[in-house]
Amino acid sequence: MMLSGPDPLQDALELRAQIRGLKALLDLQRWQIEVLNERLYSAQPGGTAARRLLALKQSEEREKHRVEVDRD
Repeated sequence: MMLSGPDPLQDALELRAQIRGLKALLDLQRWQIEVLNERLYSAQPGGTAARRLLALKQSEEREKHRVEVDRD
């Protein structure tokens, strides 16, 4: 009768699979951080949110000016 002990090969294969999964997760998180950094620290001054706000304000000003001109 053989005693069933730890199987080092099976343990190594399971660890290898876990390491691959963790590396894939780390790559995904690294990509997410890069995307967030690009959004927060845009090459253009003020970042994305500030540009959107400025564009919104400019469109509101154009609309307000157009309404005033139409009244005259």
